Amino acid sequence: MLTGHFIASDNRQVFVTQFGTPNPHKTLLLLPSLFEEMNLCRAIVAKQAAFLVEQGYCVYALDYAGTGDSQGDINQVTANDWHADILATVVWLTSQGVQSLSLWGIRFGGLIALTSLPKVVEILPVNRVLLWKPVPKGKQFMTQFLRLKQANSMMQGQTKINWREHILGGEETEVAGYIINAPLLASIDALEMPKELTHRTAIRWLELAATSVTPAIQIQTKQWPEAQFSVSCIQGSAFWQIPEIFAQPHLHQPTLNALQGKDADDNQLKANDNDKEAPL
Repeated sequence: MLTGHFIASDNRQVFVTQFGTPNPHKTLLLLPSLFEEMNLCRAIVAKQAAFLVEQGYCVYALDYAGTGDSQGDINQVTANDWHADILATVVWLTSQGVQSLSLWGIRFGGLIALTSLPKVVEILPVNRVLLWKPVPKGKQFMTQFLRLKQANSMMQGQTKINWREHILGGEETEVAGYIINAPLLASIDALEMPKELTHRTAIRWLELAATSVTPAIQIQTKQWPEAQFSVSCIQGSAFWQIPEIFAQPHLHQPTLNALQGKDADDNQLKANDNDKEAPL
């Protein structure tokens, strides 16, 4: 079962894709990444969601305002609007009979999931937060994104420009097909994972396309309670950066294990470099 819903969020409509039939206690709210990463993840997300539906889950995937099929343009919104979109979606889920849910954040979506969590739990109990290769800091994410602009401008023979300062100085700038302005950039730059957890929700961090936990992750999570948090490394392709990767079946079981409170590595399958098939 695949259906779509437009949900009122402030003065706009945001789009939510529903995979599966409603389940009051086995509901996931998927929070995607941004920009081209969102597009590159879509086929893999759809297949992962289909696998979880077979296990009895219902998955709802949110398009933030200004992205996907939601209303607005990217240069008309900020991260504050996306927080509001998440809360509006959670309120709507309660109207659909959902009694508890888990958040599933991919890359930037992992960051906004954790920064939204204190408000989300005021509306609905959150069983778990599942993180796929999350970005700890918004500024780090945008630095990587702005490198695309720097590389493109240098290929065209332009002088080196500090694009962050350029945009924050008030110059709207096209980056990889997206119009970035100062309010949007500043709002994303300001996001950062909490140093300490003020809630009891279990967090399962899957560090994808990795064989070891980096020092940066250890520093970020060193004050997170071990009883509440776990991180697992899973080998494979960085599909959020690589076109024409449409399946990552080795993620299916570890993701399910994480949602069920098991070690994500249980029955883990190593990635096949040929995990490619025709797009959806």
